[in-house]
Amino acid sequence: MVLIAIAGGSGQVAQEVLDALVATNKHEIILLSRSAPKENVGISVMQRVVDYNDKDNLVNALRGVHTVLSFIQVLLDVDQQSQKNLIDAAVLAGVKRFAPSEYGRLATKALKFLK
Repeated sequence: MVLIAIAGGSGQVAQEVLDALVATNKHEIILLSRSAPKENVGISVMQRVVDYNDKDNLVNALRGVHTVLSFIQVLLDVDQQSQKNLIDAAVLAGVKRFAPSEYGRLATKALKFLK
């Protein structure tokens, strides 16, 4: 069993991945979110509220995690500081694999031009 952390776990895309991982019954999963824990995420899913601006908080949340799947919403975080902090914390916590939230990047650039 691999311990997987899903960052930005309260979003719709993350929910699809979470459902697929839970269905395999092969991994331990930690759902990281800025807000209060969700109901009915599954018995095998742990939940942790994190502050993406606090690297120490993130390091503690990621201790023992093998893989981080990031679904952090980057559209409103133009400098993507939340994800940068998550990456730094993952390195410090010894995470082996990190999948970033790159799906929102083009829209972020488009928003800059629309202003």
